[in-house]
Amino acid sequence: MTDCYIEFIRLSITDSNCNISHLDDEDWELLFDNCKRQALIGIGFTAVEKLYKRGIRCPKDLMMRWMSLAMQIEERNRRMNAVCKDVSVRFVCDGFDCCVLKGQGNLLNYPEHLAYRRQSGDIDLWVHPRNTNNPIKAAISYVYKHSRPQKGAVYHHIDMPMPNGIELEVHFRPSFCRSFIRNRRMQRWFSIHSEICMKNKTVLGFSVPTTSINVVYQMCHIFNHYFHEGIGLRQLMDYYFALKLWHNDVMECKDLQSQGMWAEGLGTPVMSSEEVMRTLRSFGMGKFAAAVMWVLQTVFAMPDDWLICPPNQKRGKELLGEIMLAGNFGQYDERGKDMKNGGMIKHGLWKLKRVMRLMKSYPEEALCEPFFRVWHWGWRQMHK
Repeated sequence: MTDCYIEFIRLSITDSNCNISHLDDEDWELLFDNCKRQALIGIGFTAVEKLYKRGIRCPKDLMMRWMSLAMQIEERNRRMNAVCKDVSVRFVCDGFDCCVLKGQGNLLNYPEHLAYRRQSGDIDLWVHPRNTNNPIKAAISYVYKHSRPQKGAVYHHIDMPMPNGIELEVHFRPSFCRSFIRNRRMQRWFSIHSEICMKNKTVLGFSVPTTSINVVYQMCHIFNHYFHEGIGLRQLMDYYFALKLWHNDVMECKDLQSQGMWAEGLGTPVMSSEEVMRTLRSFGMGKFAAAVMWVLQTVFAMPDDWLICPPNQKRGKELLGEIMLAGNFGQYDERGKDMKNGGMIKHGLWKLKRVMRLMKSYPEEALCEPFFRVWHWGWRQMHK
């Protein structure tokens, strides 16, 4: 059924030929269940519509339920766009530069007919307070002044409850590595590129990272979640469309250079695939990037010229296996479920066991994880 599901998801985002010729009621239920596990219900409904036009009909009851959920996702995206704009304006007025990470920023990368069917989560806002020598303390203090967080700050963000029930994460760092040396490189790199991201205003009224920064950032985000709890196909689909937009920008820049216009300062600086990979390797993510490239080509039939590095089949199969088994952010992973939800000590042991599974493929990050966890506990005590 996995091959059928991959064909189904590929059909939702492309106009390529589809080998699906017949589906019985059980097959449809499995497709719906897989879309639910991967947070792709809205995107998947596009494939339902395409198959309907080909005479392959979804059972009526399931069709109506699927359509209803897709419409709810579209409405939520409209509401989330408005909230992103309002929140960004509020932070700017209160002395912050800011931009929206992933989430609604990713919606802008999708084609028009799919954009509002992307299943949204919370809002991640990268903020940098102006005129302060301690930006992290200023950001945390602002959140406590204007809300009552149920959890304290973690190394890269703090939750800020919203009156409308939408979850907002205020990021003072976009992402992080568990290796202290590589993390220092990452934080320096993001600091250098923060200003251009926060000035990159969109038609929706809020800023997002530029295409090149986004290709690096979202790989960091995927790698981080892969170690923390797991990832789903939605995050990989986001990266697929981020690469598509980045590739278009690269081609446009090459065209400007061929016309002799680049030297005159026209266009926006865009990182080449070599520069992107040099940055990711400096963060210790070169092997993981190769695994992601294999998954993107296998599942979404991504063209070769979008690749940022050669794909690695062995690591890619391992990554895809984890994605299909555990679902979106590992929510459907039954391995050690009792330990995961069994309190602080058991959860810590569960996380250690998970990291050890990844030791063979990504030894540096796995070995650093326990040390980072102890250090992070101390950091959280200092920033209560």
